[in-house]
Amino acid sequence: MGLSSEVDEDERVTDSRETESVVSETPRCGPGVKCLHSEEPIHSNITRIHQGLRKIQGIALKTMLKALIMLKREREDMGRDERPMALEELSEYGDEQLETLVGEAVEFCNDAARSGKLVDKLEEVATSDTEASACHSLSTGLNSVLLDFKDRDIGRLKTCSANDLTLYNTGSNTNLDSKLLMKVSDGKSKSKPDIYESRYEDLLKSAPGLGTLSFEELAAYMETNQASGSQSSKSTATVPRIEWSDIVSCLEVKKSQGEWRQPLRRNWEQHGYSTRSLIQDDDPRFKSPSPTPSPAPNVSGSRTVRGGLKRGRDPNDSLDEPSSKRSKTSSSGDECNTPLWSVHPGLLPAEIQCSFYGLELLRSRWNRTHSIVTLFSDNEFSLRWYDSQGCIRSHAISLSGEELPLAVATIVLLQRSHAPMRGMADIELKANIDGEETFFDVPSSARPRWEVRGRRPIAVRPLPVASKEISEQGPNSTPPPPKTPLEDCFFKWYWRESDRKAEKDIVDVAKARAQKYLPEGHASDVIDHLPDIYHSEDYELLSTFHIRSFCQLDTTGALIPCAMMSKRLVSMEEAFEPDEVRVQVWDILRCLFLLWALGISHGDVSLDNIMSTVPSEDGTKRMVLNDFDLALVMTPGDESPGKNGLVECTGTRPFMALDLLDDADKLVKRIRRYDIESVFWSLLWYCSRKWDWNEGTNLKIWGRKWRWLRNINVKDPVPDADVEEECIPLWTAVAVTICTEEHALMMTRNWDYRRANKPPRTDKDFLELCETMFPRAERYKSWPWMDFAVKEDRGPPS
Repeated sequence: MGLSSEVDEDERVTDSRETESVVSETPRCGPGVKCLHSEEPIHSNITRIHQGLRKIQGIALKTMLKALIMLKREREDMGRDERPMALEELSEYGDEQLETLVGEAVEFCNDAARSGKLVDKLEEVATSDTEASACHSLSTGLNSVLLDFKDRDIGRLKTCSANDLTLYNTGSNTNLDSKLLMKVSDGKSKSKPDIYESRYEDLLKSAPGLGTLSFEELAAYMETNQASGSQSSKSTATVPRIEWSDIVSCLEVKKSQGEWRQPLRRNWEQHGYSTRSLIQDDDPRFKSPSPTPSPAPNVSGSRTVRGGLKRGRDPNDSLDEPSSKRSKTSSSGDECNTPLWSVHPGLLPAEIQCSFYGLELLRSRWNRTHSIVTLFSDNEFSLRWYDSQGCIRSHAISLSGEELPLAVATIVLLQRSHAPMRGMADIELKANIDGEETFFDVPSSARPRWEVRGRRPIAVRPLPVASKEISEQGPNSTPPPPKTPLEDCFFKWYWRESDRKAEKDIVDVAKARAQKYLPEGHASDVIDHLPDIYHSEDYELLSTFHIRSFCQLDTTGALIPCAMMSKRLVSMEEAFEPDEVRVQVWDILRCLFLLWALGISHGDVSLDNIMSTVPSEDGTKRMVLNDFDLALVMTPGDESPGKNGLVECTGTRPFMALDLLDDADKLVKRIRRYDIESVFWSLLWYCSRKWDWNEGTNLKIWGRKWRWLRNINVKDPVPDADVEEECIPLWTAVAVTICTEEHALMMTRNWDYRRANKPPRTDKDFLELCETMFPRAERYKSWPWMDFAVKEDRGPPS
């Protein structure tokens, strides 16, 4: 027996709104033509990249270069005895160094002896028949620039140490773990980059057969041994085995039939490149406008401004109007408008392909803060900066016009960066655990989540290292074991919105309010089911705010990386059997209910966030509600955070309440019942992982869940074959609870409220409904917690 007629009526509405349409890629090359087109639906990776490119921020290349110079000064060029500059002073510094840098690039381009090889190779790119040959010519030309500037100081932009210098190599000559997109699961890119930039030292390590070639010898070897673009003809000993973590930046090369060789040669032979024409504004001093001062990011709960971040030092240290030639796709603030239906595995659009490379670089190290990808599309050159907040893209400049020196300046500046500006933050990890300072490390295999924008969290067991004091005594000293064993700890690194509180602060507020407001003896009903967080530290210097502020862009949504050390927990699946879950889930339901009464909205209840303490020797354990990085602090007694939709922070989609999934316009306010509903979707996932509730849009997931609900026989729900036998009672209880609740709620939805003439269901009603399938133990009835509310004069959240 299915649901009532009301559900059948909604079924017709559902089918009309949420159709599982699939966009296929249609061959266009004609019958008998062998190509890489695919009949398969567009891979979900492409869709996720496309969504992550929303609100691309576009700026002039000279403005981006100035911003990079400013950021470089703050992150790695500032001497130990120097102070951070005020914004206006830092802007003037950026103007001065940009003018010097571009001036050096202009001098290079106007000198035929120095720039001749670059122009020759660019002409080969313009006339080459294939992208493979174009990539070889381009990498050789770029290396000629790096060789020329290797020993030249440019203002405060000092040269790198020998091992830290970089060279460009073609991706076709590299062993790199990267496959065709349609043949792999999420987390792999479509193909290896056309060209990549890597450190000289890493290039030698990646190909032991090259011996100890000097920087110049290695560049010459790469020029003469990469023309074929094939690995088959080379000894495996000399084919670089490079990892994504060894790559400094990537280059994508797109070539059409456009002819730009003649204007390139003509402009270059005139030796008329001018610093003034490239960076001049109305100001006669050639200054770029100073950025409008922006408020510093609100680092709520920050314990330190710079944390354990170690500033990189130079080893040798004792404009906003776009070009008239810019690409049509470079509009400021545009969303990615690449039509997905034209995509196939052999021909990804340049914007999406660049993003794949940027994302692979972001995921290559746990502490990678940003990545840089350059696009050469015929004679157009543009730069992309990717971080947890999204993409900043420079407007394209023309290599065949008067802007060639700007491209040269970009290449030189990128090589002069050190690890922090290459996105590899040098962080000294330490935590204050029970009053003791403990140093630790992170497993090299740790990788953040596969996403262009977002929190990109990692959660791992920390590795012990010698303390700073011990390590300074020498390599032969034996460090004592840490006083607080790290095996009982868990480390989390994540990026959070700068205007949100840190997890530790939210958990501390929840525990303090439980002690203050709950009846005597019942504070443990909340405190015992919250995580024990020892240490939390923000790294404001790495915030995504700075680069956007220096680029004069909107800084709304800036993210700050946060390191957190907490007491280790284990998964609910590992700790609890189904019969235990059915009883002890009330720990979480009661904790959630009381948290809302205390003014704490969790907002991301999922199976992974319902955990367990490590069982003691006698087997004692308890459920813990973990992961408060999407939680909000309200005034006690508030029924909702009062922020519609909460932007994109609505939870983990397989476990989200149906109302939130069906909220395309972000009009639904978060309420307590949604967190409680998420508990039951989590229990369903505990019983079986077969659900396809994590792919596609929110509306598609909402439709799939509704189809599942419609097919449940409430009187006798028969689980699918993959539900294990011991899970069947729990599965049945969950299915009936959710189905009955949604059936009842249909009569109180906005579109049916007046016809039903019924008041909205209360949270207590829902919990009493749950009790019909999940009987409460006596300890859950010791006091009327379902009637608890904070009653006092309302004031601001504390």
